[in-house]
Amino acid sequence: MSMKNWLCPWLALAVVWLWCMQLNAQEIAISYPGLSGESSTLWLAREGGFFKENGVDAKLIYMEGGRLSIQSLLSGHTQFMAGDAVSALSAVGAGADIVLLASAKNILPYVFAVAKEIRRIQDLKGKIVGVSQIGGRAGEIARMVVKNNGLDPDKDVIYLAVGGTVSRLAALAGGRVQAAPISQGMVPAAQQKGLNIIEVEPIPLIIDALWTTRKYAEDNPALIDRVVRSYVAAIAAVIKDRPKTLGALRKYMRTADTKTIESAYEGYANGLDRVPIPNDKAIQNTLEITYRIAPKLAGLDIRKYLYFGSIQRLRAEGFIDRLYK
Repeated sequence: MSMKNWLCPWLALAVVWLWCMQLNAQEIAISYPGLSGESSTLWLAREGGFFKENGVDAKLIYMEGGRLSIQSLLSGHTQFMAGDAVSALSAVGAGADIVLLASAKNILPYVFAVAKEIRRIQDLKGKIVGVSQIGGRAGEIARMVVKNNGLDPDKDVIYLAVGGTVSRLAALAGGRVQAAPISQGMVPAAQQKGLNIIEVEPIPLIIDALWTTRKYAEDNPALIDRVVRSYVAAIAAVIKDRPKTLGALRKYMRTADTKTIESAYEGYANGLDRVPIPNDKAIQNTLEITYRIAPKLAGLDIRKYLYFGSIQRLRAEGFIDRLYK
């Protein structure tokens, strides 16, 4: 039998299998918490067709901030959520039983947008720092940066809750606050408003992760495998296919500004983990911040909330390595 004749039946079967997967695609809803580009892997998993290829019909829903996403997940309105670990583990401290499936981005390339008169972090003494919410991730990151630059985070600065990144920039431009932590992707927008930018050393931290409830994971193991497979494939696409990723960013960031989109891509793609499992330092910093927000979590055994079986199987079978060949 010729190679052509041998391949034809298998190709036909593959086409039928893909058609059946798409016909019987399982519907799910996934929330994401921001418009700054930190959910790029999730966005590309949908826009790049990776969910569809794996028999998943994923509806992506924007919910500003982690708390709303967690409430939606626990109520069953969504089955998955993308977001950082600080918000998620804080919910664990309040009794939520949610698990971490994958974490594409485990380094935080944050910068500080500051008023024109601010030249360095030390100049923030006695000033107001805008954060999303008191006790939220942005506030705790601000505290960490302030502390690392020799100021007392409890006495030397004032924190004001003004909302997400876009709201923080508006508060800065309006003079309500003098500084705010923002993602790298929002630097062009900050500069357009005449604000200064202070670079800070990237912080190892779990910032773009995929979560679900333990019950949902245990009740739907095959679906979890397909969702994680789509997510891992999307990471590779972010790294390898810049044009397609920029298209997804343009759609979900709701902007046509080329500089903003490209800056968001560079900030996100730089340092992505091909195998989306956080390292020990990222876990340690995440727990340190979380303990401040939710003291009940002191002594938490983080391993009970890590659900990396799907990723480990994909790595063992060589799937992840093949994505980069």
